[in-house]
Amino acid sequence: MKNIIKLILKYHFTIIFILLEFVAFSLIVQHNNYQKTIFSRQTSSLFCYISSYLTDIQSYFRLNAVNQKLLEENTVLRNRIEQLKANVSPDLLDSTKVAGMYIFRKAKTINSNFNKTKNYITIDKGFADGIRKEMAVISADGVVGIIQNISNHYAVILPLINVNLRVSAKVKKNGYYGSFQWDGNNYRYSYLNDIPFHVDVQKGDTIVTSGFSSIFPEGELIGFVESVDKETANFLSIKVKLATDFKKISDVYVIENREKEEKRKLEAHTYEEK
Repeated sequence: MKNIIKLILKYHFTIIFILLEFVAFSLIVQHNNYQKTIFSRQTSSLFCYISSYLTDIQSYFRLNAVNQKLLEENTVLRNRIEQLKANVSPDLLDSTKVAGMYIFRKAKTINSNFNKTKNYITIDKGFADGIRKEMAVISADGVVGIIQNISNHYAVILPLINVNLRVSAKVKKNGYYGSFQWDGNNYRYSYLNDIPFHVDVQKGDTIVTSGFSSIFPEGELIGFVESVDKETANFLSIKVKLATDFKKISDVYVIENREKEEKRKLEAHTYEEK
């Protein structure tokens, strides 16, 4: 209290001056219609500006909640699509697809790197959430990678920008497929190999998953052709700009193939018989 009194005594001339200025300004506004109108307009404009600014701030902080809700709705819609496929007459479906095979689970990235040759991404879902090794991972933009390791509540993704990952991919317009693998250089580009040299591949063509493995569904977007060169006399080397920007990746979907083990056991048994 003593400090407050000392402060007032020290600056009493300044305080009195400010009070007198306020009183004078109030008298001018109250007894002069023109100044009163100007003051009212300026006050109203200032209030509207502050109100708009505060609304923008509130909207910004609501974006995360809105985004999470949209992700949940998207996950539900993806799963409903798979359920609807199971209820549609087989005659109306592509005979190469198995209806209702896939379950989608959303997750959020909590750690990642993209400046090494063997990059990894960690997500906030694990065994307790139904995540298992070798499940596919995609984002809203395109393919991300494959689940490599899991704990009870977390999982580590082997992304497309890891030199150890190979994915079966194809040129969407003609169906020619090959091996898709990163060369360890620019994180925005990778390569589709083993495509015969006579195949027509142009810049801008779409590259998608082939669906030949038990991990990725067919047709998931990988990227777009950037350039085409002859790797050897027989095959092309196709440079692809990845659809997924790994510097911006945040929310992902983990895809479970419910019939993966059945397919693998059948194939393993068949190979043993040879």
